[in-house]
Amino acid sequence: MWYPFPIMPWLPTNCDLPPTLKSLMNSICNYGKEEKTNIYNLAKGSRTTIFNFNYPLSNKVNKEDFEVMILNHYIHRRIGFDTPTEFRIALNVKLNEIMPRYNKLFDMLDGWDLYSGGEVTTRVQTDNGSNSLNNTTANNSSSTSDRRNSQMPQNEIEDVRDGNYMTDYNYDTNIDAGTITSNSSGTSANTTNETITRSPSDKIRIYKEFMENVNNIYSLIFKDLDSLFYGLV
Repeated sequence: MWYPFPIMPWLPTNCDLPPTLKSLMNSICNYGKEEKTNIYNLAKGSRTTIFNFNYPLSNKVNKEDFEVMILNHYIHRRIGFDTPTEFRIALNVKLNEIMPRYNKLFDMLDGWDLYSGGEVTTRVQTDNGSNSLNNTTANNSSSTSDRRNSQMPQNEIEDVRDGNYMTDYNYDTNIDAGTITSNSSGTSANTTNETITRSPSDKIRIYKEFMENVNNIYSLIFKDLDSLFYGLV
């Protein structure tokens, strides 16, 4: 025997199996109301009552669409618990367990903008560089001039060379020392523009790949949530 939500009517006590998700949603949306919600809107009308707890969900995914998809996927399945409250607690635990890793997959799908004029994509790359050069050259040179004069006979030339006898004497030394330094520096910037144009066939291929990835993620989520429902016969 199972018990519905506190504000819901009692279901027959002779039920041997837990209720279907459809019956729970129908009870939430239509109990005590003259204007009934049709089956197509049951998930949307009951989701806030069933998912009345917090769980992590990527901001790349619409929360309402996410919950409606789960409820519609299992609408004809029986819950795997005696009471809706037990089912809701288990759903809370399961989503908090599995969604952190699936959120990473949803986040990887970011950037699939196929409808907002994304026919042409331009990417600009800029490469900035700088260079500098310092050059220093040293130049050292020297020269010596020794001028001697003597008013004397030629046979005394040795005395002039030896410095023993001189009338005039000049001894000059020139030293040339200097340093030449040159500096140069500069900067450079290179900009590369790349334009990608997508044809309609490219967009169809990209969108098909996108949908396959999304469906694969939801298939994995449903596989993890299967344990919350009564086994299919």
